[in-house]
Amino acid sequence: MIIFIQSMLIFASASTEQEQPNIVMAYETPDGFASVDTLFLESVFAGMTDQVHLMHIKQVTADTLKNADVMVFVGESKGKLPKEFITAINNFKGHLIVFGNNAEQLPQFEKWQFRGKQSLRTLDGKALLKVSNIIEVKPPKDSDVIVGGADLNTIYPVIVKDGRTSYIAKTSFRSEDRYILSRELYRLLDIQPPATHMAYIRLEDISPNSDPKLVKETGEYLAEKGIPFYMAVTPVYVKSETGEQLQLKDNKKLVKVLRNLQKSGGMVIAHGYTHTYRYTEKGTDFEFWDAINDQKIASVNPEEAPKTVKNRADFTTEKEYEQHLKKIDAIERRYIEDKMNLSIEKLTEVRLYPISFEAPQYAMSSTGYEVIAEQFTSTFGQIQLSNDTHKIMGSPLKIGKPALLEGMTLYPETIGYIDPSKSNPLEDMEKAIKKVQEVPGAVIGGFYHTYLGVEYLPNMVRLMETVPNLEWLDLRKTTQTVQSEKVVIQQKPNEELQVTSQINWTDKIQQRLKERPFEMVLWILAIVVALFVTAFFMYVVRLRAKLRKRLFEERNFNG
Repeated sequence: MIIFIQSMLIFASASTEQEQPNIVMAYETPDGFASVDTLFLESVFAGMTDQVHLMHIKQVTADTLKNADVMVFVGESKGKLPKEFITAINNFKGHLIVFGNNAEQLPQFEKWQFRGKQSLRTLDGKALLKVSNIIEVKPPKDSDVIVGGADLNTIYPVIVKDGRTSYIAKTSFRSEDRYILSRELYRLLDIQPPATHMAYIRLEDISPNSDPKLVKETGEYLAEKGIPFYMAVTPVYVKSETGEQLQLKDNKKLVKVLRNLQKSGGMVIAHGYTHTYRYTEKGTDFEFWDAINDQKIASVNPEEAPKTVKNRADFTTEKEYEQHLKKIDAIERRYIEDKMNLSIEKLTEVRLYPISFEAPQYAMSSTGYEVIAEQFTSTFGQIQLSNDTHKIMGSPLKIGKPALLEGMTLYPETIGYIDPSKSNPLEDMEKAIKKVQEVPGAVIGGFYHTYLGVEYLPNMVRLMETVPNLEWLDLRKTTQTVQSEKVVIQQKPNEELQVTSQINWTDKIQQRLKERPFEMVLWILAIVVALFVTAFFMYVVRLRAKLRKRLFEERNFNG
């Protein structure tokens, strides 16, 4: 459970286009907060339309449904539905889709029979990795059972459509079943599926420690193939042994390579600032999540003793608990703002202009997404669905604007990466592509580590291009905005990047002083000494000139 989504009581006029339905999604949970399953379902629907309004059932009225084409209800737990909600649903004439519990309380389901819980071992004819719980339902006679599931001996309806009313017998679709739901939503909503699959390749984890030669050969291969590509760049690399920082601007060969690739069709993604929170953490590389405590960032200085985000049970009153959370949120907000301001500005200083964002290890709380949404209009990868742990991630299959991302567009990672430790490094990616391409409009999005060189890249490209109607994603054809305190980067469709920078030499000196104080002190001492030497030299020259003048005057006087 993660965030409470404020209702929007006044909506824009409903879209008259079938491809962009206006959807109200209401959830019912004991604590009034949207669960991780509800948030993921919302992200799936966000791939169908930009108009998804997420709210608690207590906020649903006849007015909120006035302009809606689709009403989605997610029943996370058993409970009595509010009268006003039932009345609003009773008068609703659009598509109604219900997930999970409490459907029997709605008038549209009077002829349905709900018989309690069952467990599935297969879904849509495919074996599940673990048993999935559903609600057994007997739909009306003429309804269409779109997807069924089975235990050892019995087949049960899972996704059922009866005219403009649909029922889905479970609420969790964060695993393999997301392919099935994403595929069947077109039928439930009576929408014509898209013909194309957008695709992208992201060159991952480029930092000042990267080999310029390997970055060059991987980027140039894609550029020569005419494939738009993305470079996830971190401007500072921190050595885990010593904490020493390597700056991108000091690796001049790499900067030159990246600039040339940027000119050749490569687009820069800001991949954090240092890609780490505590430099001593090896093998984690989280920057916007505390991996030691598995919690949101609670200290601006990571080398301090770790502060723990407390639970409600640790406080005597709700007010005290809320004040604690506000303090933590303020710390986290300041930390992320400062880091990403530096990331954008450091990249801009070397004439690399990011047009999107990617969180290191995809880990970030909902507060983090709020901050990033003030600086970027889009992000790549997966989304973290929980404020309590980084281990609950979600990857919807289509491009959309999930509520969790506060207006940012998500370009999802759906096919993973090349794993050279396996006997067949492309095996997992090949399996993923087969699943993803079965979903109309799903993104074929993956990443490639440049330290591999070009060895596996041609096979990755060939594998992706086996997907029918593939179209390479090119953000240069879209509208993107990236901004920090001193930099604004704007991409308009099919136009040159517009960059406004207010970074001056004093900003650079101040930042250098923070990053390398000892080095700056030495420089200051050197400058002071040089000034003293210069002053002494000028004094000697002036003294000699005066002496020579006096000798000359005395010689003339003595005649």
